Amino acid sequence: MTLNVYEQAILRLLKTARRPLTTSQVAEKLGISWETAKKYLGVLHQSRYVSMKHEGNRIYWKIKP
Repeated sequence: MTLNVYEQAILRLLKTARRPLTTSQVAEKLGISWETAKKYLGVLHQSRYVSMKHEGNRIYWKIKP
């Protein structure tokens, strides 16, 4: 699978993060909309690059080792 620019940026961010990030945090740190972050986090999750954990009404994302 070839990663697009958004997917590459998200993976770089999650790789350097010291903890899992919410969709909103990913969007804010990359300067993209929440919808764009959610879309590409979902793609990366389906491709098994990232994992997610639900906590209340938030979803936390982290890169898979």
